Amino acid sequence: MNALFYKLGSGIVLLESAATWLLLSQGTLHLLVFWLLHGLASVAAGLLVWTLLPLHLRSPRRLSLTLLVLLALFFPVVGVFGLLLAARLAHWFPQRRHDTDQLRQAPQLQVFPVSHIDDALRRDLPAGQTARIARDQSQPQGQRIRAVLALREMTPRMALPVLRQLLSDPDEEIRLLAYGISNTWEQRLTDALQVATRELERAQQTGADGTALARAAQRVAELQMEFIYQGLAQGDLRDFALQQALRYCAIARDALPRDAGLQMMYLRLSLAAGRTDDARAVLGQLTAEGASPTLWRPYAAEVEWVDRHYARISTVLQPLGARQVAPRLRPVVRVWQQGAADGRPAPQPSRDADLLPSI
Repeated sequence: MNALFYKLGSGIVLLESAATWLLLSQGTLHLLVFWLLHGLASVAAGLLVWTLLPLHLRSPRRLSLTLLVLLALFFPVVGVFGLLLAARLAHWFPQRRHDTDQLRQAPQLQVFPVSHIDDALRRDLPAGQTARIARDQSQPQGQRIRAVLALREMTPRMALPVLRQLLSDPDEEIRLLAYGISNTWEQRLTDALQVATRELERAQQTGADGTALARAAQRVAELQMEFIYQGLAQGDLRDFALQQALRYCAIARDALPRDAGLQMMYLRLSLAAGRTDDARAVLGQLTAEGASPTLWRPYAAEVEWVDRHYARISTVLQPLGARQVAPRLRPVVRVWQQGAADGRPAPQPSRDADLLPSI
């Protein structure tokens, strides 16, 4: 065994030395002879290393020999000695096996225990404290889960800000519940928008009359507005939803140009988008058609406010009575009318108060 080892080792050294000398020489013939000598040295190195492997690594014989020869051929030093070192390490430090390895315990499936909480329990929560309890991490988990589930009974516009805060809650169950509720609302609204869009496309393709086309386009615009109203669209997505609502509302207006409801919708959308020129055009059309001043004068005042024409606001609001507007606008109307009656200068905007809030 030792004699064979030394003979193979000496032959490998001689063959590799000759192959290296030929590789440094020039000429195509020398290169071919190099590959021949290097191939013979690789076969000898594979046989030599194979005899040094542990018995359980020598089988299957043909595959193990092929692997060793290829390693010696393409990785003359690193491949052979690296594999030999790995084999020896595996022989010296065998992996310890236990008879119970195949009986390892399966991971536990965590199920959130919230299905047993019924509507009666959710109604037991203190009135007006649902959002506070849901956010309060010092509360018991069961109480917080009941509060989060109670948020489903609130309007999305009121509940979504709370649910967004809960998405970063350290409790995984609270986070998943908050995400599930908000995602359900968004998916429900998205499905309704897709259905309404298909109905509008069908009405356009079939050449529906003005009323049917207007109502289909109005439905799409209203759903786009609902994304904004509920707070599901934020940032750039809100701007996109607003532009889409304007687009479809314009389609509805073109189909029914004398519909006051569509005119008011387009007026509100134009103000929300800051397009005061379009808003003034709609106000002019409403005035020409004899629409009730109660409907459009508050929006006309808001247009003047946005364009910073504060002296005109009192003139716009002067014909309105205190009971002709919504209760939340009555103090605004009263301030501007009294200022005009007393001859005081028009109130100027400030950072602390907005004398003409958006309608």
